[in-house]
Amino acid sequence: MASITDVVKEGLKYPFNDGKKVLTLGIIFLVSSLVSLAMEYLVFDNMRILANLAPVDSVQAALSALPPSSLALIVLSWIVTFVLMVFASGYIYDVIKYGIEGRSELPEFSDIKGLLLKGLRAFVVGLAYSILPMILFFLGLMLTVNESVGTSVNAIGGIILLLAIIFAIFVSLVNVMALCNMVDKDEFAAAFRFKEILGLIKNLGWGRFIGILLFTVIAVMIITLFCGFIFGAIAGIVSMIVGSAFVMALINMILNSLLINPFVSIAISRVYGSIYKEATKTELETI
Repeated sequence: MASITDVVKEGLKYPFNDGKKVLTLGIIFLVSSLVSLAMEYLVFDNMRILANLAPVDSVQAALSALPPSSLALIVLSWIVTFVLMVFASGYIYDVIKYGIEGRSELPEFSDIKGLLLKGLRAFVVGLAYSILPMILFFLGLMLTVNESVGTSVNAIGGIILLLAIIFAIFVSLVNVMALCNMVDKDEFAAAFRFKEILGLIKNLGWGRFIGILLFTVIAVMIITLFCGFIFGAIAGIVSMIVGSAFVMALINMILNSLLINPFVSIAISRVYGSIYKEATKTELETI
């Protein structure tokens, strides 16, 4: 059985096996970020113009006053961003699969339709797992901040909010193994076989399972902060030369989208696959 540090180190090294594919995923993230940025600029610029011409009293009124061409571009940008993120999720799906199989190479991008379908499957699973925690969280938040319901209800809301946070952490942990189970079985329903999923976590051990994930998060945070400092320094120097703060934000976004985001996504997904492989290996050893 591999140690916690071995699993995390292997995951962090894995993206370096093929820098071109990491960069390809980074380009997908970058295009998505640029499309989102263009959409935000379009929305706020149009709202600013409308507010100067005829002030509106709500965001809904401002959006309804936008020209049809602008609304069409906004909807199109949302669709493009969603499709790109689903495609990237499909690639991450394959990274998890390669991790479970112990393959050293990175997946290909050639099967576009397959990656989109896998990404959509992963998106639906993530959404399904997040619905109940989100409902509990917003219910607790509303009861906590609503001054008209009284202090006793506020206190109940605070308890619900705390329970919602704890429940969300538990669900997010289960979601990791659920996603891996779906990838391994290549079956959507496998993500909701809770007895099987909890059994896999039990085989690995909750302490070891949480330890690997926590160590991964800490390692990724350190790498991200270090690279963020370097990228920030580069962006700051360039922005001082050009004399524009926007350039600094743009360079930071480009460097993070191209390098940090794909590295982190692939490394964490590789760790997920390795965790599942360890859980199934432990299960076989106990039989």
